[in-house]
Amino acid sequence: MVLTLLAGIVTPVAIAAGGAGATSVSTLRSKAASIAQQIDTLQTKIQVLSEEYDQARVRKAALRKQIGADQSALANAGKNVRNDSVNLRREAISAYVNDGATAGLSSLLSTSANALPAQQTYMAVASSSLTTSITSLRDSEHQLSVRQTTLSRAQAAETATLATLASAQQSAEALKSQLESTQSSISGQLAAAVHQQEAVQQAAAVVAAAPTIQQAQAQPTPTPPAPASTPTTSGGGAASTAVQAALAQIGTPYVWAGSTPHVGFDCSGLTMYAWGQAGVNLSHSAQSQYDEIPHVSLNELQPGDLVFYGSSGYIYHVVMYIGGGQVVQAEDTGTLVQVTPLWGGAYGAGRP
Repeated sequence: MVLTLLAGIVTPVAIAAGGAGATSVSTLRSKAASIAQQIDTLQTKIQVLSEEYDQARVRKAALRKQIGADQSALANAGKNVRNDSVNLRREAISAYVNDGATAGLSSLLSTSANALPAQQTYMAVASSSLTTSITSLRDSEHQLSVRQTTLSRAQAAETATLATLASAQQSAEALKSQLESTQSSISGQLAAAVHQQEAVQQAAAVVAAAPTIQQAQAQPTPTPPAPASTPTTSGGGAASTAVQAALAQIGTPYVWAGSTPHVGFDCSGLTMYAWGQAGVNLSHSAQSQYDEIPHVSLNELQPGDLVFYGSSGYIYHVVMYIGGGQVVQAEDTGTLVQVTPLWGGAYGAGRP
């Protein structure tokens, strides 16, 4: 999937070397619209890459835990067979002594040639007693070795996947930056072209409207309305705790795969942290969080609910609803944790 994530991205539109008048307003507008669409598409792909990276990290952690368990089991098996070997030899000696009496023991311990058959008999008994345990140990060691090798290979594959995803993310971010730079240049050209095209009409309009402008300048400047305050939840409970924990991180930078307060979050890292402060454990993955919690209707959202975005059953972004049609989220690279309106087109919602 990683190899196709960046496919289809159009090469940034080249900027004409001539002046603003060299390109028509309609052509510049068309180019600007095309680049804006490319940036939107690329942003979605960057979010998908981030989710893929988080899921790969979860899988790698599980594999590391399983490898540790297998290594511990192998060590315990070796310890057990050594203990069993000692016990079996002790029991074999005890059985021989009890059954063979003093004469038999003396014969066994003598150095004469006649003692050799008795010694061989003892060794055969002891070896026979150990055969089953040794065979069992070797089977266990073999099975554990195979399991450990399989897990190690899987872990190596996950490590390679993480590296590939990180590289793809960097390429996507670089391309997005290039597109944004191109968009900025075209916007400048578009503004200059529009200004040049409408210069005569604007000048005429200014002359005609001069008396009105002078009258308007004589009027006092109205005081702009105060900005709306950040919505907060009322009451208590786990949801309120989670919302307040998320709001406390406003201004924290977006960080790829981040989950550290006041340092950096990605989308699922923020919701995982916020609900963790309320005593609810969530995975560091938007897809996993969607799978872990009960689903609710998008028409019945309550503060603390998680809203998910995805395509074709694949979840790649999650935000936390805080009430009033707004959410708190870690959106993408270059942004900060912030409160935004709830976007349309959500895939679904859930309530931890």
